[in-house]
Amino acid sequence: MSGQSFHLKLKQTQQLNQTMQQSLRVLQMSGIELEREVDDWLQDNPLLERGETPEAPLEQNTVSATVGSRNKISGDEAEDIWATIAEEEDFIGYLHKQVCEHPLTQIEAARVHILIDFLDEQGYLTDSIPEVIDHCPLEWMLDEDEMREALDHLQTFDPPGVGAASLTESLLLQLQRLPASPARQCAAKIVHMHLDDLSKSVQQNIAKLKKHFPDYNTAVIQSALDMVAQLNPFPAYGFASAEPTSYIQPDVIIKEDKDGKWVVQSNEAAWPRIQINRELTDALKEESGVDSVWREKIQEARQKVDSLELRKSTVLRLAEYIVEKQEDFFVFGEIGLTPMLLKDAAQELDVAESTVSRAVNQKYLSCPRGLFALRYFFTHAVSADESGEGVSQGAVKAMLAQLIAGENKKKPYSDEAISSLLRQQGVDIARRTVAKYREALGIPPASHRKG
Repeated sequence: MSGQSFHLKLKQTQQLNQTMQQSLRVLQMSGIELEREVDDWLQDNPLLERGETPEAPLEQNTVSATVGSRNKISGDEAEDIWATIAEEEDFIGYLHKQVCEHPLTQIEAARVHILIDFLDEQGYLTDSIPEVIDHCPLEWMLDEDEMREALDHLQTFDPPGVGAASLTESLLLQLQRLPASPARQCAAKIVHMHLDDLSKSVQQNIAKLKKHFPDYNTAVIQSALDMVAQLNPFPAYGFASAEPTSYIQPDVIIKEDKDGKWVVQSNEAAWPRIQINRELTDALKEESGVDSVWREKIQEARQKVDSLELRKSTVLRLAEYIVEKQEDFFVFGEIGLTPMLLKDAAQELDVAESTVSRAVNQKYLSCPRGLFALRYFFTHAVSADESGEGVSQGAVKAMLAQLIAGENKKKPYSDEAISSLLRQQGVDIARRTVAKYREALGIPPASHRKG
């Protein structure tokens, strides 16, 4: 019988104190969430009170994503409509709920949750797995193979086609859910090879496809075309957005000063203003036997005020970094975007990458070009030269849109031609990448753009 042995092992760990945890949680919140949080603070702690609000908010301070000034409703009619909206299922929330319904380990479920949050409004995952990893904190230690496995799991969720990188992939994923048949096999070939060639005329499509697929008779091709027509091009179609009527108040406003420099201004109207009630605090200090509960309330009030100040300071510093690095965007628009990663900002600001990730979450800036999420400015390089410098996805999409806008409508550019033209401008991307970006911009294929 072997004897027992004991070993001492030193291990260095880093734990966040309660104050820092609260500051990070506050930093993560959107403006609307923070307002609700501050309301709870005021109800819970009588030592906190509202500060003076600005006399007039800065211009461009509120933007509605859906409802304009016309056709406004109020009263009972408005209440009925809001009740209806509240019952609608949010697409992203619907996917998050499904995670627990699948046989996943805790870490596998966490990876799927990450991918869900990267889906666009149509239900596509337009970022590649390496791009997703680049935009996540380093301390998460995400692995490409494991994230691809998580994507495989996500693509089994409902609605069919979710998590695809393109329209073609989404349709193929949907077809895989249907019973095997010659028509399904033919439909998959149509989607994979001839989707861009389909026209509005069913008879023309059948005649064209019979030449490509001589092994299928007319009835099978007809059934395959009907099958394709019934597929959903956008997996998120039919779901409500997370905030169906989204009123966004920018956290910062970018302006050009008289010297032509872009400057960052805080939109004070967007920041909750609270302060410690000095009269009540001073009165408590004068009392000789103050209950420990009140001492905790005083400390808690200071922590909450400090967490708001830290949130504001971090977002403003980040906005200044964005303006410095993306100056060409404010001058030339989307085509001026340069590649920029969260880890680069974290290194420049001397903070953790997770802090930057929280700071860009649901924070917005307003500028002469419109309203933009801070996360919009963080984009991966599509192609890089020997120096490591590349072109951002946003800039490539803008270049693609410009090429198509200026094309001969009688002879529009094919995806291969666009790839060649972009290559001449120093952007080396494949035809399938051009197709993916074109679909993301909602631009139809060349066969459908012909005038």
